[in-house]
Amino acid sequence: MRLIKYLFIFGLVCGVLAAIGVAGVVWHFSQDLPSTEGLRDVRLQVPLRIYSADSQLIGEYGAERREPLAYQEIPDPLIKAFLAAEDDRFFKHPGVDYQGLLRAAWVLALTGEKAQGGSTITMQLARNFFLSSEKSYVRKVREILLALQMERQLSKQEILTFYLNKIFLGHRAYGIGAAAKVYYGKELPDLSLAQMAMIAGLPKAPSRYNPISGPQRALLRRNYVLRRMRELEYIDDAAYQTALDEPISAELRRATIDLEAHYVAEYARGRIINQFGLDAYTSGIEVVTTIH
Repeated sequence: MRLIKYLFIFGLVCGVLAAIGVAGVVWHFSQDLPSTEGLRDVRLQVPLRIYSADSQLIGEYGAERREPLAYQEIPDPLIKAFLAAEDDRFFKHPGVDYQGLLRAAWVLALTGEKAQGGSTITMQLARNFFLSSEKSYVRKVREILLALQMERQLSKQEILTFYLNKIFLGHRAYGIGAAAKVYYGKELPDLSLAQMAMIAGLPKAPSRYNPISGPQRALLRRNYVLRRMRELEYIDDAAYQTALDEPISAELRRATIDLEAHYVAEYARGRIINQFGLDAYTSGIEVVTTIH
């Protein structure tokens, strides 16, 4: 009995010391965390666009292509494709998927190799907005704390919307709206299930799984996303098989100019840059000229 009592006391002391240690680590790394409250006011880098009086695009200027969307504008199958590919427990965890982290830690302990699957959508968003791409345990701790902070301040829908509008998807396409235009020349609701799965497979490695530069790898990744969607019962067997049989149809598409009026577009661009400076290339300004 005395031995059991000592073991209990020893275990209790170790538990208290561990809790104090964890609290100390959290306090230390929380001191200089950036505030996530400003996320709602973030303006994504939307290019400068010049239109004719009858709404024909005659010029687009900017390093990034973006088509920001509200949550209700995003098709449900596309959301499910991203959840299947990146974080199927997104609507259940508090920003950190402890099951995924434990699996990654277990693999690291057994093999010495870092496993995939420990990073949630919220953690990816925290990393993309606030942290560097440096791979270190310190950055991972900060990433986890930021994710927990974001989940306290933002709804799941807000976080997912920011993520889907922010994520880099290759070929200057930032966000799902731009990716649909760049790879398929379509609006999101017009994409097939297979095309949505192809886009959802890109965040893991936009260059490696790109349907333009690596179509065979992209096909394997797309089929993996479709298989995960079926396993999670997001789609039925018929939809899965139909999408699986669909060939790759991605084709790099530049910004579609509706009206050839380069002189007018350049004149308007010059006036806007003189008035607003270089920020005009990223602030989503739309200029309507008098030309028909």
